[in-house]
Amino acid sequence: MTESTQGSTDRFGLEVLPPEECDRLLARGTIGRIAFVAAGEPVIVPVNYRYHRGAIVLRTAQGEKLDAAGLAAPCAFEIDHWDETTRQGWSVLVKGTMEEVYRPDEVAELETLGVRPWSNPAARHIWIRIRPDEISGRRLR
Repeated sequence: MTESTQGSTDRFGLEVLPPEECDRLLARGTIGRIAFVAAGEPVIVPVNYRYHRGAIVLRTAQGEKLDAAGLAAPCAFEIDHWDETTRQGWSVLVKGTMEEVYRPDEVAELETLGVRPWSNPAARHIWIRIRPDEISGRRLR
């Protein structure tokens, strides 16, 4: 479900971004932060990603993100931009569920997207997809 309050402001006076703008910003980005719960504790980590077919996809290795994906865990994903000089910026928040991508045809398609993890890319060969339940965005002008 995507927010559809085009041209409005939230209770703090921030511009609510229309769904098309949220999609555009997600599609042009490559670095974001994923938030999830691991071993009962909240975790937020930066990741390289792509917005593909309406979902966030990223590569990972064995570990906390993969464990959470195996549980179809709820998660949040966020991208933003802030200009310190003009004090203007925006953010897009995706709330959804993580899952591992298994199907060979899907993995082959994702391999063409150019997602290159920062650290140890050879070990990060497992794909995770975040299926959005809600996408929202705000802009401060």
